[in-house]
Amino acid sequence: MDLLIHLGEGVVGGLILNVMPCVFPVLFFKVSSLIEHRDVSPRERRLDAVAYLVGTLIAFAGFAALVIALRAAGKSLGWGMQMQNPTFVASLVALLFIFGLNSVGVFHINVAVGNASGGGGRLASVVDGALITLVSTPCSAPFLGGAAAAALAKDAQWWETGLLFWSVGFGLALPILLLGFIPSLSRLLPRPGAWMETFKMLVGFTLFGAAVWLYGTLQDQVTPSSATDFLMVLVVVGLALWIKERITHSQLVGARRALAQLLVFGTTIGFAAWYLHFERRASDAPLPASVVAAAPASGGEIVVPDTMQWTPFTEEVKAAALARGQPVFVDFTANWCASCKVFEKTHINVHAIRKALAETGIMAAKADLTANEKLWDTLNALGRNGLPTYVIYLPDGQRDLFPEGPPLGLEDRLRDVGKRFPRDQFKPVN
Repeated sequence: MDLLIHLGEGVVGGLILNVMPCVFPVLFFKVSSLIEHRDVSPRERRLDAVAYLVGTLIAFAGFAALVIALRAAGKSLGWGMQMQNPTFVASLVALLFIFGLNSVGVFHINVAVGNASGGGGRLASVVDGALITLVSTPCSAPFLGGAAAAALAKDAQWWETGLLFWSVGFGLALPILLLGFIPSLSRLLPRPGAWMETFKMLVGFTLFGAAVWLYGTLQDQVTPSSATDFLMVLVVVGLALWIKERITHSQLVGARRALAQLLVFGTTIGFAAWYLHFERRASDAPLPASVVAAAPASGGEIVVPDTMQWTPFTEEVKAAALARGQPVFVDFTANWCASCKVFEKTHINVHAIRKALAETGIMAAKADLTANEKLWDTLNALGRNGLPTYVIYLPDGQRDLFPEGPPLGLEDRLRDVGKRFPRDQFKPVN
């Protein structure tokens, strides 16, 4: 029964992922293809939807296999942990960049829903499903946590992990499946026209924006020279795709055209393998426990800062704060988590929350998992495997763990904790 409940949570959580900030940019790309081929036959729409589902399932099967292997090796697990790998992040940036170039017309790949042979368009739909899966996995969503925790649990059977990941993939693909199998829904799509060219250009720039956002994550993980080298590789990739398009429309035909394109791609891949080597950025030095003094204990005029005053989270910092009677609000986040950034701007870094923190003296600590693998253990101890996660640690050993999603009611929770542990009773910093 528990497995069925978690499977249902996976479907609902995957469905909600479609409206999370991390998925929107790539979902626009798929929607533009559906609109452009709105009038294809019902059979082609169904086959396209199934191909899209297959793409999501293939990608999630890969993640499930990775989880099973890491669990067997005794590694800490978390939803979105692959985003701590610079190679994976760089691959996502490159994919978004390539799809953006395709959308703005630098080169052309077949993204048709259906065509004469039927193969090319459906293969593109498989790629769409896999790409949207790759971009969505850094994000968490309501209901997803239960399924993720069950899938990543140490005592989960391999087949349970696979089914739970597939349930999320099915939920993620569900809107496209509904459009493909329910004709009345597909009729809600606008008719294609000249406006589509403008829309495709906007989609392209949206994909470029998503690539820039992910590139910021890569910059936090590798040295500046490695990040710059990667940009050079992207320039070469863009040039290769432009040359590929020129060859396609040249007088070369048959084997000569295929050989020329193979030479271009082979040269590009060889250059990238020779030129690109990611060097990890040096880890930050551990913070002294005295950093707890970031939040005033008592006395003096209370000043509300213009922005959040974060203390980098460590177990030592938390222990020192709790020992002096000071509660700690912790935001588990990462630069690759778009939802984390959105919620921070809309629910945390606002005047009401900054005022509540200043008046109660509660420490605001940020647990940044962008490149810190050890923090997964702290997150797992809370029974969570995904980001964002919000919790208030209390000096009496208890904690207030927020439901998945945005930190609703944060101000009220902070003030309630402040009443239980008033700042004028904090012990002095040694």
